[in-house]
Amino acid sequence: MSATTNPLHGTSSSTLRPISSRTLTIAGILVDIYGLDEVPAAASSVACLWLLNPRLQTKETMQPVATRVISTWHSRIQEGRAGKNPKGLIAVAFDQRNHGSRNVDDLHNQSWRDGNETHAQDMFGCYHGTATDTSQLINHLGSYIFTAPDAPKIQQHFALGVSLGGHATWHCLLGDRRITAGVVGIGCPDYTRLMTDRARLSKRKTYTATTPPGSAFLGSSDFPKALQDAIAQYDPAGLMLPGMFNPTADDKQPDQAQLDRMKALMRERLQGKRILNLSGRIDKLVPYAAGEPFLNIFRRIIADDASLDIAFDDILFDGVGHAFPQAMVDYAAEWLCSLLAKDDAGHVSSKI
Repeated sequence: MSATTNPLHGTSSSTLRPISSRTLTIAGILVDIYGLDEVPAAASSVACLWLLNPRLQTKETMQPVATRVISTWHSRIQEGRAGKNPKGLIAVAFDQRNHGSRNVDDLHNQSWRDGNETHAQDMFGCYHGTATDTSQLINHLGSYIFTAPDAPKIQQHFALGVSLGGHATWHCLLGDRRITAGVVGIGCPDYTRLMTDRARLSKRKTYTATTPPGSAFLGSSDFPKALQDAIAQYDPAGLMLPGMFNPTADDKQPDQAQLDRMKALMRERLQGKRILNLSGRIDKLVPYAAGEPFLNIFRRIIADDASLDIAFDDILFDGVGHAFPQAMVDYAAEWLCSLLAKDDAGHVSSKI
């Protein structure tokens, strides 16, 4: 897979009123904060939307998304569609690891086809690290803003990521109980399946040199055991359905004990959370098919047990490839603002 163009290319906020922004250094990371000046004076609580950029892009790429979501929320407030006691809403963007202001080595953001021999390790480490950075910044954001004794408190955290940021959003949802909703934009919950197919398309020797092809890819130098161990801890499919994927044959279908284990993990990590999955139907870089087997079982468990209180909306956009066009931005904005407008009472928190 060669270097991609910006998935947000063509997404614009030029028709909207500009939203305030300021850049702070928090925990050693440059952080762009949108919407602080627009928080209603009467707001007693604030929601924060964390914006996670695509591979090869920067935090600035997420500005149109911040503007659209915050503008949509303020329109709802003006129209009386933001609930009885409208919250404030801010958005926060920071560079993913090895991107933008945090760049260390350009090669390690590239793909196998572009000469990066450790593409699989680099990408997983990058976006998993970004998810942990999000949690670290949640710990400290409040000590830099809203510091007056009577200032509103940040009481809700959402995440929205695109491409690499979409992968990271899954990790944010699984790893931090404070992040109660997430928009996964053209991301994937099954890293092993995604990268095995990418190795096939990239004609990696670790995939093609065996009979049948792919039979020794998992555990090879391109996908070593230590990487698989990390995936088993943090990747949605790797954690919840270990061993399901078979590179050379049909998937191994989970038995009842495995399904029960998956449900227990979903209850522990995701109970009470809301997830919006936005995908392009003709995406070749992160094809929907890479996550579909996991998502089918994930969806079935949610449908079978309402007590999990997990909402999962899975939307495919016809004619869209590896892109996050304006239609996706607008859909995400309405979805997030609908959540914000609802009363939080009655939601069960995940136990992580």
